[in-house]
Amino acid sequence: MGTTFVTLTRVVSGKDPGFWMNDRMLELWLRLLALHLPDSTNSDEYDATKEIQNKWLLASRGYFVGCVPHGMEDICATQEGRAIVRSAIDSLLTALQQTAMPLDANTMNLLGIEGQFTAPIERKWLEEIGYAFLDLIDGKISGTPASTEIMPGSKPYKRR
Repeated sequence: MGTTFVTLTRVVSGKDPGFWMNDRMLELWLRLLALHLPDSTNSDEYDATKEIQNKWLLASRGYFVGCVPHGMEDICATQEGRAIVRSAIDSLLTALQQTAMPLDANTMNLLGIEGQFTAPIERKWLEEIGYAFLDLIDGKISGTPASTEIMPGSKPYKRR
């Protein structure tokens, strides 16, 4: 399994802030996040929430190795996009904190992600991913593509 650099920068140079994530954990995070997007109330032709959900559902299918197209660069380029992402993260974090029980592998295998989960996933890993995403959006991440100090979902993440 590969890793993907998560950043808010469209063209990545060696100094752009972000963090590396294991693709499998990023896919799971995006799938769960897509399910926690606020329901759309927009009846106009363009619906940002639905577009974000479609991007994340595709990115989380398990088809992309080493470059999961999380779309955060485009999504977080606007205040509306950042608000939508923040709302989904808040909702997912609230749900994750309801119990300490790990997420069962058999249940996760029902989410439509290619491949099989064979072990439970600790909720704390997903919570740390959420906090890392929030810190990235808030400009509190200083890691670059050359660093691996921050790898939420693989290494413990301490809030900035």
